[in-house]
Amino acid sequence: MDEERHMAESIDFTTGGAKRIGLIVRGKLGPDHHPDKMAQHADCILANGAPTGFFGEGNDQSGNAIGLRMAGIVYDYAKLQINRPYYVDKDQAVTARVVSTVLLIDVDQTTADLFAKAWSDMTLHPGDFNIVGGNCASHASAAFIKAKIVSSSIPWLDTPDNLYGQLVEKVPAGKRRSITGFFGFTPKGGGYVMTWEPYTDSPKANRPNPGKSGSSSSN
Repeated sequence: MDEERHMAESIDFTTGGAKRIGLIVRGKLGPDHHPDKMAQHADCILANGAPTGFFGEGNDQSGNAIGLRMAGIVYDYAKLQINRPYYVDKDQAVTARVVSTVLLIDVDQTTADLFAKAWSDMTLHPGDFNIVGGNCASHASAAFIKAKIVSSSIPWLDTPDNLYGQLVEKVPAGKRRSITGFFGFTPKGGGYVMTWEPYTDSPKANRPNPGKSGSSSSN
Protein backbone atom coordinates (compact mmCIF):
# COMPACT_ATOMS: atom_id res chain seq x y z
CA MET A 1 0.00 0.00 0.00
CA ASP A 2 1.28 3.47 -0.85
CA GLU A 3 2.19 5.94 1.90
CA GLU A 4 -0.86 8.00 2.82
CA ARG A 5 -0.44 11.56 1.58
CA HIS A 6 -1.30 14.57 3.72
CA MET A 7 -1.85 18.24 3.01
CA ALA A 8 1.52 19.97 2.55
CA GLU A 9 2.51 22.87 4.76
CA SER A 10 5.22 25.45 4.18
CA ILE A 11 7.36 28.22 5.65
CA ASP A 12 8.64 31.00 3.41
CA PHE A 13 12.01 32.15 4.73
CA THR A 14 12.12 35.08 2.28
CA THR A 15 9.23 37.15 3.65
CA GLY A 16 11.13 39.00 6.37
CA GLY A 17 9.99 39.19 9.96
CA ALA A 18 11.39 36.79 12.55
CA LYS A 19 14.67 35.07 11.70
CA ARG A 20 14.93 31.31 12.13
CA ILE A 21 17.72 28.80 11.79
CA GLY A 22 17.31 25.07 12.08
CA LEU A 23 18.64 21.59 12.70
CA ILE A 24 17.34 18.69 10.60
CA VAL A 25 17.66 15.21 12.06
CA ARG A 26 17.11 12.67 9.29
CA GLY A 27 15.56 9.42 10.52
CA LYS A 28 14.07 10.99 13.66
CA LEU A 29 10.35 10.15 13.67
CA GLY A 30 9.32 12.77 16.21
CA PRO A 31 10.63 14.83 19.13
CA ASP A 32 10.57 11.85 21.48
CA HIS A 33 11.98 9.30 19.04
CA HIS A 34 15.64 8.37 19.42
CA PRO A 35 16.95 6.64 16.28
CA ASP A 36 19.87 4.25 16.31
CA LYS A 37 23.15 6.14 16.05
CA MET A 38 23.75 4.84 12.50
CA ALA A 39 20.17 5.56 11.39
CA GLN A 40 20.37 9.35 11.56
CA HIS A 41 22.05 12.30 9.89
CA ALA A 42 22.24 16.04 10.64
CA ASP A 43 21.72 18.92 8.23
CA CYS A 44 21.05 22.56 9.04
CA ILE A 45 18.88 25.39 7.75
CA LEU A 46 20.28 28.89 7.36
CA ALA A 47 18.17 31.96 8.09
CA ASN A 48 17.29 32.34 4.40
CA GLY A 49 15.95 28.78 4.37
CA ALA A 50 18.96 27.26 2.62
CA PRO A 51 19.60 23.61 3.56
CA THR A 52 23.23 22.66 4.17
CA GLY A 53 25.16 19.82 5.75
CA PHE A 54 28.55 18.20 6.30
CA PHE A 55 29.43 14.92 4.58
CA GLY A 56 32.41 12.68 3.96
CA GLU A 57 33.80 11.51 0.66
CA GLY A 58 36.09 8.56 0.13
CA ASN A 59 39.69 9.46 -0.64
CA ASP A 60 41.19 5.94 -0.81
CA GLN A 61 42.58 6.06 2.70
CA SER A 62 42.45 3.14 5.08
CA GLY A 63 39.30 3.34 7.14
CA ASN A 64 37.12 5.10 4.53
CA ALA A 65 34.72 2.16 4.43
CA ILE A 66 33.83 2.66 8.09
CA GLY A 67 33.72 6.46 8.00
CA LEU A 68 37.27 7.25 9.10
CA ARG A 69 39.85 9.61 7.58
CA MET A 70 37.53 10.76 4.82
CA ALA A 71 37.65 14.09 3.03
CA GLY A 72 35.03 16.44 4.41
CA ILE A 73 32.69 18.39 2.15
CA VAL A 74 29.77 20.77 2.72
CA TYR A 75 26.72 20.11 0.57
CA ASP A 76 24.64 23.17 -0.25
CA TYR A 77 21.24 22.98 -1.95
CA ALA A 78 22.75 22.30 -5.40
CA LYS A 79 24.98 19.49 -4.12
CA LEU A 80 22.13 18.00 -2.10
CA GLN A 81 19.98 17.95 -5.25
CA ILE A 82 22.62 15.76 -6.91
CA ASN A 83 23.79 13.62 -4.00
CA ARG A 84 20.78 13.47 -1.66
CA PRO A 85 17.72 14.55 -3.69
CA TYR A 86 15.37 13.03 -1.09
CA TYR A 87 16.75 15.58 1.41
CA VAL A 88 15.55 18.60 -0.61
CA ASP A 89 12.66 17.28 -2.73
CA LYS A 90 9.50 16.56 -0.75
CA ASP A 91 8.03 14.11 -3.26
CA GLN A 92 11.28 12.15 -3.40
CA ALA A 93 11.37 12.13 0.40
CA VAL A 94 7.88 10.60 0.41
CA THR A 95 8.81 8.03 -2.24
CA ALA A 96 12.05 7.09 -0.47
CA ARG A 97 10.31 7.26 2.93
CA VAL A 98 12.85 9.69 4.38
CA VAL A 99 11.30 11.12 7.55
CA SER A 100 13.04 14.00 9.31
CA THR A 101 12.44 16.10 12.40
CA VAL A 102 13.29 19.79 12.08
CA LEU A 103 14.02 22.01 15.06
CA LEU A 104 13.53 25.68 14.15
CA ILE A 105 15.05 28.29 16.46
CA ASP A 106 14.13 31.99 16.52
CA VAL A 107 17.27 34.17 16.34
CA ASP A 108 18.29 37.77 15.82
CA GLN A 109 20.21 39.05 12.79
CA THR A 110 23.59 38.81 14.52
CA THR A 111 23.05 35.16 15.40
CA ALA A 112 21.78 34.39 11.90
CA ASP A 113 24.90 36.00 10.40
CA LEU A 114 27.24 34.10 12.72
CA PHE A 115 25.54 30.82 11.81
CA ALA A 116 25.81 31.56 8.08
CA LYS A 117 29.48 32.53 8.44
CA ALA A 118 30.24 29.30 10.29
CA TRP A 119 28.90 27.30 7.35
CA SER A 120 30.60 29.56 4.81
CA ASP A 121 33.94 29.08 6.56
CA MET A 122 33.32 25.33 6.75
CA THR A 123 32.63 25.23 3.01
CA LEU A 124 35.99 26.84 2.29
CA HIS A 125 37.90 24.75 4.84
CA PRO A 126 35.90 21.59 5.53
CA GLY A 127 38.71 19.52 7.02
CA ASP A 128 38.26 15.78 7.44
CA PHE A 129 35.22 13.64 8.13
CA ASN A 130 35.45 11.04 10.89
CA ILE A 131 32.45 9.08 12.11
CA VAL A 132 33.60 9.62 15.71
CA GLY A 133 34.17 13.23 16.75
CA GLY A 134 34.22 14.72 13.27
CA ASN A 135 30.93 13.74 11.70
CA CYS A 136 27.85 15.59 10.44
CA ALA A 137 26.63 16.30 13.98
CA SER A 138 30.07 17.45 15.18
CA HIS A 139 30.22 20.08 12.44
CA ALA A 140 26.61 21.17 12.89
CA SER A 141 27.38 21.57 16.60
CA ALA A 142 30.37 23.77 15.78
CA ALA A 143 28.09 26.09 13.79
CA PHE A 144 25.62 26.40 16.69
CA ILE A 145 28.52 27.12 19.05
CA LYS A 146 29.90 29.84 16.75
CA ALA A 147 26.40 31.33 16.57
CA LYS A 148 26.33 31.31 20.41
CA ILE A 149 23.19 29.18 20.57
CA VAL A 150 25.07 26.74 22.81
CA SER A 151 28.41 27.19 24.55
CA SER A 152 29.79 23.65 24.50
CA SER A 153 30.07 20.59 22.31
CA ILE A 154 27.44 17.84 22.24
CA PRO A 155 27.07 15.97 25.54
CA TRP A 156 27.54 12.22 25.21
CA LEU A 157 28.20 10.86 21.70
CA ASP A 158 28.29 13.24 18.73
CA THR A 159 24.99 12.21 17.15
CA PRO A 160 22.35 14.38 15.49
CA ASP A 161 19.75 13.24 18.04
CA ASN A 162 21.99 14.22 20.95
CA LEU A 163 22.56 17.64 19.37
CA TYR A 164 18.79 17.98 19.02
CA GLY A 165 18.41 17.17 22.71
CA GLN A 166 21.08 19.69 23.71
CA LEU A 167 19.39 22.45 21.68
CA VAL A 168 15.96 21.65 23.15
CA GLU A 169 17.46 21.86 26.64
CA LYS A 170 19.26 25.17 26.01
CA VAL A 171 16.74 27.09 23.87
CA PRO A 172 13.62 28.41 25.64
CA ALA A 173 10.42 26.68 24.54
CA GLY A 174 8.97 29.92 23.19
CA LYS A 175 11.87 30.30 20.77
CA ARG A 176 11.80 26.84 19.18
CA ARG A 177 9.46 24.64 17.17
CA SER A 178 9.74 20.98 16.16
CA ILE A 179 8.20 19.62 12.95
CA THR A 180 8.28 16.01 11.75
CA GLY A 181 7.55 15.01 8.17
CA PHE A 182 8.80 14.64 4.61
CA PHE A 183 10.67 17.85 3.72
CA GLY A 184 11.56 19.74 0.58
CA PHE A 185 13.12 23.11 -0.25
CA THR A 186 12.32 25.39 -3.18
CA PRO A 187 14.47 28.40 -4.19
CA LYS A 188 12.66 31.74 -4.09
CA GLY A 189 14.43 35.03 -4.70
CA GLY A 190 17.45 35.09 -2.43
CA GLY A 191 16.19 32.32 -0.17
CA TYR A 192 14.04 29.21 0.07
CA VAL A 193 10.58 27.97 0.93
CA MET A 194 10.54 24.86 3.12
CA THR A 195 7.60 22.54 2.42
CA TRP A 196 6.65 19.37 4.24
CA GLU A 197 4.01 16.70 4.52
CA PRO A 198 3.37 15.66 8.13
CA TYR A 199 4.50 12.16 9.06
CA THR A 200 2.11 9.63 10.55
CA ASP A 201 3.38 6.44 12.10
CA SER A 202 4.21 3.80 9.50
CA PRO A 203 6.56 0.80 9.38
CA LYS A 204 7.58 1.98 5.92
CA ALA A 205 9.42 5.01 7.30
CA ASN A 206 12.81 5.65 8.93
CA ARG A 207 15.21 5.37 6.00
CA PRO A 208 17.51 8.39 6.43
CA ASN A 209 19.70 7.41 3.47
CA PRO A 210 18.01 5.07 0.98
CA GLY A 211 20.75 5.46 -1.64
CA LYS A 212 23.25 2.84 -2.68
CA SER A 213 26.27 4.32 -0.95
CA GLY A 214 27.47 4.33 2.62
CA SER A 215 25.91 5.54 5.81
CA SER A 216 23.53 8.46 6.18
CA SER A 217 26.48 10.71 6.88
CA SER A 218 28.89 9.83 4.12
CA ASN A 219 29.18 8.69 0.53
